[in-house]
Amino acid sequence: MKRLAFAAAAALAVVGQPARADEAAANFVKLFSDVCVAKFGHLTTVWDWADEQNLLPITNPQALAVFAGRPNQDGKMISFAGGGVPGSGKAWAVPDPAGRFVLATRLDPESCVVWAQKADPGEVDAAYAKMVAQAVAPGVEVKLADDRTVNIPDGAVHIRVYRVWSGSALNSYALALATVNRPGGPFQAMLETQRLVEPDDAINPMVPLEPPG
Repeated sequence: MKRLAFAAAAALAVVGQPARADEAAANFVKLFSDVCVAKFGHLTTVWDWADEQNLLPITNPQALAVFAGRPNQDGKMISFAGGGVPGSGKAWAVPDPAGRFVLATRLDPESCVVWAQKADPGEVDAAYAKMVAQAVAPGVEVKLADDRTVNIPDGAVHIRVYRVWSGSALNSYALALATVNRPGGPFQAMLETQRLVEPDDAINPMVPLEPPG
């Protein structure tokens, strides 16, 4: 895990020094809202946005494994918590004056993820709660799918996942959050949108609970 943490931290280091935690959290949530939420269902649009912003792709295999999954020995693309398509994981360092952020996408499950090396977990959690509340609408079922705290080498990670089902895979998604109670590890906050094909789809949030085997 230490090697993975070092690789991930090195990738985040290229985007500058973090500023105040409150500013970092606000900018981090805005990045997620502007990219992963606003462009939901159109991963090619996310890729195009990354190109237009001249974002630096993350190519270090260990860092990419943390942020976007990795291929295992049989060539299948996997994350620490889910499955995927060979070569489907992409990730970019996102420069921001307030923090060190990473944007990542996967194809299977189709998801868009943002990471912050340092962001106030309470503020990110509060912003996430607002997003969940805003998703409530006539004809939309918003259902808690997971809420747990897991001890990891860098602290305790709180994971919360809601399903937002609108009746069709075209506009239904899981909204995932992970926050770590203390800084110093490869990440302190993660937000993710993941497409739902069925109302009770298994959800595999991109949370590195353990190093790859």
